[in-house]
Amino acid sequence: MVTTDEGQILLDCGSGVMNKLPSETRVEALSGVILSHLHYDHMADLGVLQYAAAGAIRNGRMKEKLKLYAPDAPVDILHSLFSEHTKVIPIDPSTKVRLAGADIEFVHVEHTITCYAIKISYKGKVLVYSGDTSYCDALIELARDADIFLCEATICEGSVHTTGQGHMNALQAGMIAGQANVKQLVLVHLPGDGNLEFMRHEASRTFHGPVDIPEPLRMYTMIHRIGRNGYSCIDCLLLIWMGPC
Repeated sequence: MVTTDEGQILLDCGSGVMNKLPSETRVEALSGVILSHLHYDHMADLGVLQYAAAGAIRNGRMKEKLKLYAPDAPVDILHSLFSEHTKVIPIDPSTKVRLAGADIEFVHVEHTITCYAIKISYKGKVLVYSGDTSYCDALIELARDADIFLCEATICEGSVHTTGQGHMNALQAGMIAGQANVKQLVLVHLPGDGNLEFMRHEASRTFHGPVDIPEPLRMYTMIHRIGRNGYSCIDCLLLIWMGPC
């Protein structure tokens, strides 16, 4: 979940998100939801969120439908997201979106279905989320000079978590972070049976800045100073951190 001075954006809504979200915010506070792709490990709790939105609208706490940005394929899964209380907006990578005062850009990445990496820019600070992807040059360009780069690292030696198709290992995540000159790398979408310290070490071989393996509910804050005494900030709260086995 990304919070600016002007609102909140939920990036993906996988299993476990709705167990954590109510302690951090309310559905009516969300400016919108963005799904990087339509695999269930990234959207399993969306139905629960939509149910919460229906209740908030019925009780007068929420005045507009829940905005949901999602890829336009697979079509059958996209159509399942439509509801009376949700405004579904197919992602157009040629068009920027503005949510919570932030400019949001999308780049197609290399996964097994249509998937987008996401760049959020707010008052001079930049956060980039890779989505699920194998190594690709488009992600390097999108992440160029980002303050925080949330990059998937699903493959790990000895892990049986994934077949590897459409994913990266930590070494590759570090390579992209290094080539993009990001300030901080946060490894996400980690294997439940992976050696996480080994993965941190692997990423550090190719990226020489800070590499983080986040714990649940880890907060990252980027501060933009205004004059001598004022400031605004953008926060990124990781509600969950580990993909399913």
